[in-house]
Amino acid sequence: MRRALVLGAAGFVALLGVWHPARVAVQALLLLPALFPLAPLGPLGLMAMPAREARTDAYTAGTVDSVVFHPPFGGRHGAIVLLLGAGDLPRSDLAERFAEALARLGIVTMLAESSGMLAERLTFHEVDAIRVSLDALRAEPDLDPEHVGLVGLSASGGLAIVAAAQPDLRDQVRFVNSFGSYDDADSLVLDVGSRSLELNGQVLPWQPESRTLEVVGNSLDDAGVGASERAELLGGTTRQRAAEIVDGFDDEVRGRLERVSPSAYLTQLHAHLYLMHDRDDSFIPFTESRDLVQQSPSGVVVRYTEFSIFAHVIPDRPVPWQTFLPDLWRLFWHVHAVLLEVL
Repeated sequence: MRRALVLGAAGFVALLGVWHPARVAVQALLLLPALFPLAPLGPLGLMAMPAREARTDAYTAGTVDSVVFHPPFGGRHGAIVLLLGAGDLPRSDLAERFAEALARLGIVTMLAESSGMLAERLTFHEVDAIRVSLDALRAEPDLDPEHVGLVGLSASGGLAIVAAAQPDLRDQVRFVNSFGSYDDADSLVLDVGSRSLELNGQVLPWQPESRTLEVVGNSLDDAGVGASERAELLGGTTRQRAAEIVDGFDDEVRGRLERVSPSAYLTQLHAHLYLMHDRDDSFIPFTESRDLVQQSPSGVVVRYTEFSIFAHVIPDRPVPWQTFLPDLWRLFWHVHAVLLEVL
């Protein structure tokens, strides 16, 4: 019996060593606690602390402040640029903890925040901020340039898709994981302005957070939308009236909004696309991610996962265990799929 156990354990270890998906499955399990605000790091916490390097880089609309976390062991590693959403996030400490955990697994991780996104300005300039971050990361000596991806939270997820489709970047980005983001600027304005979303042909009430109103308001201003139309949309109106306003945007306004719309770039992507969204998201409707899936050419979206445990992008929504456990299982397999790209 003892010999059988020893042989079984040896076989399991050998399997982990030679079969990439099995090894990454263990790494995904180790990483999961880092996603939850109150969970201990577990075995990952026993590993050496990653080296960290703070830097500031200029881009067309300001500066990008970032911290690069390096794995505590030698060799060349896959890399991730982790992009925070718009505004001063209340749980940026969780993002730093997650970045450290990724580095402990063996992923060079850059936690980047631009001055434009911090000021809640969702413009095409932010694509250059991502470009600058990628250029800086690719200069790191421990990076494997064939395994570089973007992970964008909230509005940054949409911008990450736009950036990955640019001619000078599309062959540098292996994958994009967009979490809780948008499909099309026009459709997001319609949902926000009408305080509603459309699901399977039915219009349902939806109340956006104040942060969403601020970001959309800035975007409308930057796009050149008139003051009266902007005020009407931000104040809330019927879906029919919001659609009339959006349909009435002139070509210049429409062009500026289209430049930051992922839906306009789906046919230009070379990166694999992973999407996540909580069904009760009050910052950006989950239907935005569903629309992205439906509009994407075959093979572009590798995995789309919906949840009920996230308060936007932080898994701290109180739910019964009957909801939590299946969502945790979905989260594990989504994380596993993304890690296969970079480990």
